[in-house]
Amino acid sequence: MRKTTRTHLVLAAAVLAVSACGSGGPKAAEPVAAGAPLAGRDSIVVAWCDRFAAQSTTAPDTKVHVVTVVAHSSADGTRLAERSAALPDGAAVEPLCGQPRRSTAAADRQLFDPGFGLVAGTVPGPNGSAPVATAFTLPGGRAAVAEPAEGRGPAFQAGTSVLWYEGADHKVVSRDLAAAGAGPQDHGTAPGQDFALVDGRPWLTRPVDTKADQVAAAPGGEVAAGSGLWRRTDPAASYDPQYVEPAALGPSGNGRTTLPGSETVPGCAPRLWTDPRTLLCVNNEQLLLLTFAADHSRLEGFTSLLPPERRFVDGAVLSPDGRSLAYLDGYGGTTFLYRIDLTPGAQPVRLGPVATSTAEEQSAGLPHLVAWQ
Repeated sequence: MRKTTRTHLVLAAAVLAVSACGSGGPKAAEPVAAGAPLAGRDSIVVAWCDRFAAQSTTAPDTKVHVVTVVAHSSADGTRLAERSAALPDGAAVEPLCGQPRRSTAAADRQLFDPGFGLVAGTVPGPNGSAPVATAFTLPGGRAAVAEPAEGRGPAFQAGTSVLWYEGADHKVVSRDLAAAGAGPQDHGTAPGQDFALVDGRPWLTRPVDTKADQVAAAPGGEVAAGSGLWRRTDPAASYDPQYVEPAALGPSGNGRTTLPGSETVPGCAPRLWTDPRTLLCVNNEQLLLLTFAADHSRLEGFTSLLPPERRFVDGAVLSPDGRSLAYLDGYGGTTFLYRIDLTPGAQPVRLGPVATSTAEEQSAGLPHLVAWQ
């Protein structure tokens, strides 16, 4: 394992701190500075949110969410570094702090800036008005916003300090938190309440039963998977311009057309693409590789990566060289980190237990496998 590099990253943006109770409106603040990266190369990052797990520092009868990120060695699972922050009153980080659901690897990673010094989230606006999109420091939990304005669905553009969100009147907005004096950039109008961010481009339409953080776009950004497969150029559904009608992957029970060749695919949630034609799909028991035709018009086949045994698979990330996967298995009460090479006949290797929440059961968050860096 290479030694962890600890290059200091400083965010020099002029930002605004949000009052902890969310009722006094934004207040001027000094620029937010992020310290050294959480960990360097050869590390795998797990994150979770403990809901209402800490006492508010400003309201005695209020509990707040706590976000934690932990880096483990990709070689042997050794715990390398940890950061945690109690969020301000009313603040949230989706999907970490929401109802449990399977989100994509890209969406989980885009909650954080490159060094895991900031996590994207929202706080209530003045007097409990519409939420304000912001980023919280890790550690510290200090909130910063680009402007005192409405904002939903904040996410960092991959590998950058550019925060995207949907502002008032469905405007798609971005702002570089590391560029001193940088103003918000307008990217047009979204037809709905949110959008998926793909390689610095907003993906504005999705199936009605797919959340924005469940959109997995193939390299090239023109085809996506969620509760089915669809193209960026597909026409909007007749009932709402933010939705499309995808081709189902597997048997369709809601009247959708099934993508040819996918009729026998087990139910699974898209997690990431290993290449432009291959989608990794996850369910509780398996990691599945779905291989499409070059034009994505049909499924040419699928492969189960894991040997048959009892398990509870939750999340997966691709190695930087694209040759291996890491995944979590929470069967039996302890969550373990595994890796498996993407070669025929490869067997999974248990790296060891991962850090998970120590909060009380009603508050404890589920771990999300965020990155392999």
